[in-house]
Amino acid sequence: MPSLFSFGELSPNVIAALCGAGATLVAAMINLRIAWRREVLDRLQTARGGRRSRRGLLIAISILVAASGVGGYAGALYVMQGDHRQTQELRADLQQRIGQIQETAARFEQTRLGERLAIEAEARLLEDRRRGADGIDAAATLGPCRPRQSIGDASETVVCVEAEAVQASVCASIPAAAQVYEVVPYARWADDAADWNDRRIALGGRLASAAFGAQPLERADAGGRKRVCVDATTWDSERALEVRVVVKYLPANAATPSPGTPAAAAVQAAVKVGP
Repeated sequence: MPSLFSFGELSPNVIAALCGAGATLVAAMINLRIAWRREVLDRLQTARGGRRSRRGLLIAISILVAASGVGGYAGALYVMQGDHRQTQELRADLQQRIGQIQETAARFEQTRLGERLAIEAEARLLEDRRRGADGIDAAATLGPCRPRQSIGDASETVVCVEAEAVQASVCASIPAAAQVYEVVPYARWADDAADWNDRRIALGGRLASAAFGAQPLERADAGGRKRVCVDATTWDSERALEVRVVVKYLPANAATPSPGTPAAAAVQAAVKVGP
């Protein structure tokens, strides 16, 4: 039961009820005092029987004053209890609404987070697709072959043969789960200033003193990546050979090219899992 001395928590209705009860009690006390004075005067002026009738009136007034005080207290307590109950209901309703707002805010934040993650994933996928379509390139330079000297004349040298060729693998690093659909090798001699696009070589192709592997090879690499390599060979004893390899691929989460498309044909023709 709430305490009557917690005036800071009383509502205006409860305060008004307490004031009304107090005013009733004060008025009753004033009436009682007036009646008491009259009783004293009557005792001096009247006989014993008259005093008994006045005494009955005094008792009735006292009962009325007590009933007024009790009624005022009970009314104020009832109003205060009702007000306290209403306050508790309002507080519970407010807590419920705050909980709903917090839950809605949490769902909204999760939705925004999910949308942001989806946008970031889509952006990464688009970037991976763009990078795969542009291709990852690797370049290397193979030095001239060192021919063996002839036995008859030390100053006379012979031209390198293919068995004495310089060999190397030119490798491009791509994600391990990516699907390669095109591997393009390029080659030019060191004294050749032509553009790379004009020096494209087919897989398995040959130059005057150079040759390339017919199939690219895939080798595992560190960090969740793999290397796609093309073997190059040169037996030219005078010029170095510059080799460039471009590997185009599809990311792991990109759609596989439909059968019959150029990409699918390139995948079937270019991909070969190496040792």
